Amino acid sequence: MTTAIPLFPHHAADQLVYQDQTRRVTRDTFAAMARAVAVQLPAQHAILNLCEDRLFFMLGFCAALLRDCPTLLPGNRSAAGELELLAAVPQHFLLGDNPPRHAGAPHLRLDQMRFAACADPALITLHEDAVVATLFTSGTTGAPQPHRKNWRMLATGAALLRNALDIRGSVISSVPSQHMFGLESTVLLPMQAGLTVVGDCPLLPKDIQATMERYAASATQPLWWMTTPLHLRACAQSGLRFPALSGGMLCATQTLSPELARAAEACFQTRLHEIYGCTEAGMVALRRPTLDAVWQLCADLEMRQAQQQTWISGLRAGDALPLNDDIEMLPDRRFILHGRHLDLIKIGGKRVHIDALNHALLSLPGVQDGAFFQAEEGGRLAAFVVMENFHRATLLDALRQRFDPVFLPRPLHHVVALPRNDVGKLPRAALQMLMQQLSQ
Repeated sequence: MTTAIPLFPHHAADQLVYQDQTRRVTRDTFAAMARAVAVQLPAQHAILNLCEDRLFFMLGFCAALLRDCPTLLPGNRSAAGELELLAAVPQHFLLGDNPPRHAGAPHLRLDQMRFAACADPALITLHEDAVVATLFTSGTTGAPQPHRKNWRMLATGAALLRNALDIRGSVISSVPSQHMFGLESTVLLPMQAGLTVVGDCPLLPKDIQATMERYAASATQPLWWMTTPLHLRACAQSGLRFPALSGGMLCATQTLSPELARAAEACFQTRLHEIYGCTEAGMVALRRPTLDAVWQLCADLEMRQAQQQTWISGLRAGDALPLNDDIEMLPDRRFILHGRHLDLIKIGGKRVHIDALNHALLSLPGVQDGAFFQAEEGGRLAAFVVMENFHRATLLDALRQRFDPVFLPRPLHHVVALPRNDVGKLPRAALQMLMQQLSQ
C-alpha cells in the first residue's frame, strides 16, 4: 500500500509559496495555477522543463507531477545537450518561458498563459512511489548518466535537510533549479519545509547585494541564501558590504576551503553550512566548515568500505551506491573527504588530490579563480589562473611554499575566465578544450 505525501505539508492556505518584486503567490493560488498548467500537458510524456523564472519552473514541475509525467533535468544545459537528450526520449514535451530553441518540438510557454481564478485550490498530494524526475549527472568526470527519482526519495531528502538545520522563512538562491542541489534547495526544500521562494536568481556580487538588501529590509522571518563556492568567493573578494543574513547560507557543488568559509561567514555575518552530495543520492552529508573539517552522514544512509571503495545505501541511494571519492571513515557516522579518486595526482612517486592543489591556488592573494588540470594520467600538470596583476614567477614561488615542487604547474596559463557551468563546476571536456585553445 502506497502513502500519499503532500507537496506543501507545512504551508497554510494563505501562506506565501513564492514572491518577487511584482508577484506574491499563496499556497492555494499556486495549487490552482499548477492545475491550470497540468491540463495543458500530454499524458505519459517526459517533460523537459527549461523555465528560467523560478515561479514558472516550480509550476511546471508540480504540473508534471499532477499529470504523472517525469521531469527531465539534464546535467548539460547546452542546446546540443538538450537535443541529445530529446533524441533519446521519443515521447517528450517542453516547458519554457522564452521562445523555444528546439524547432518542431511540442512545447508550452508558461509566460504566455493567463492564470484565471480556479475553483479547485485543494492541497496537492502525490503517491510516494510515483517517478517524478530523471536527473543526469553533470559530466564532470565522464558521460552524463540518468537517475530516476520517486516522490518518496525527494521528499525524504528535503525533510532531512529541514530537520537538520531548522530552516525557516525565505530562500534566496544563486543556483538554477535544473540541478540536484538547485532542485533540492529551491523547489523541494521550500515546498516540504513551509518556506517562501524569492524569485530572483542573482549571480554577480552587486546583484546578490541588491537582492539581499531588498528582502532583508522587509523580512519578518529568517532569510537564507543557497549558493556555491564560486559565488561566495566572488562576494568575499568584491569589497562590497552585504546585509547580515538572519537565517544562514547553504553551499554545495564543490568542497569549501576553511579560508573561504571563514571569509564568507564574516562577509554575511551568518553561519555557513555545506552539503556533500551527488546526483545519484542527493544530500549525503553535512558540515559547518568553519568549525569542523569532518562530515556527518545523513541519518537515512549507511556507509561501508570494501576494496578501497566507499559505498552508501538507503532509500535515496538504492541498495548500494559507490561514491567516486577518497573517504576516511571515522566513528559516529562521521568521515573525512579527501577528494575524487579520478583527481588523485601521482608524480615522481608522490601523491596529492587536485582539490588540495586548487585550494592552495585559490588561497593566494589576488587570485580570483583558478584550477589545476592533468590531461592524462602521469602527465605534466597545468594550471589556469584568473587575476588582474599576474606575475608568473611570483605565483610559482608562492605555490612552491605550499606543496612539493613536483606538483608545480607547467605551464601556468593566465586566462580571463574559466569555463565553469551554471553551478560553478568545471567539466573535464571544457578544460580539455581550453587547454587545446591555449596550446595553439
